[in-house]
Amino acid sequence: MVKSDSVADDDAGAAPGADPEKTTRALSAENMIKSYVIASVAAGSVPVPLFDIAAVAGIQLRMIQKLSHLYGKEFSEHAARNIISALAGGVVSYGGGYVLAASAFKLIPGIGWMVGMASLPIVSGATTYAVGRVMVNHFEGGGSLFDLSADDVRAFYEEQFRKGKEVAAGLKGAASGKGGSEAA
Repeated sequence: MVKSDSVADDDAGAAPGADPEKTTRALSAENMIKSYVIASVAAGSVPVPLFDIAAVAGIQLRMIQKLSHLYGKEFSEHAARNIISALAGGVVSYGGGYVLAASAFKLIPGIGWMVGMASLPIVSGATTYAVGRVMVNHFEGGGSLFDLSADDVRAFYEEQFRKGKEVAAGLKGAASGKGGSEAA
């Protein structure tokens, strides 16, 4: 059920006669994930400790809601919260403790804010990217919010988290003027 590469990339190279609705949906999902990654990077940049974590969680909930709608799947906030918690908190090496510490670091004047600003936006964007990619692959495989097992998608989530760090770093660089201008 877990694909190892981007759904959009897989469908874009599909044979002639491939389902155009599926291709359009996959491309819409990829664009949607990117938009929510941008929002998460921005939220991770907010200098208010713990607000950033709450904002990113809200962004991820909304992304899952929109992806559920895109794939015609029932949405439950409770189920989505459980998925976010299981994936971001228990699957990746940058678990909840790291994110909480990075956010709390912002309480230290000067250096603390700089440390938090250097790491948290990238981690926020990467977790959002990974959560989105897991949900798209799960939905593409016929799954729903109610049958996703974090244990079953652990390796895929970690792979997508690594890719997400690159995506988030590129978006953060573009936003700060280091990576050129990239439209959202």
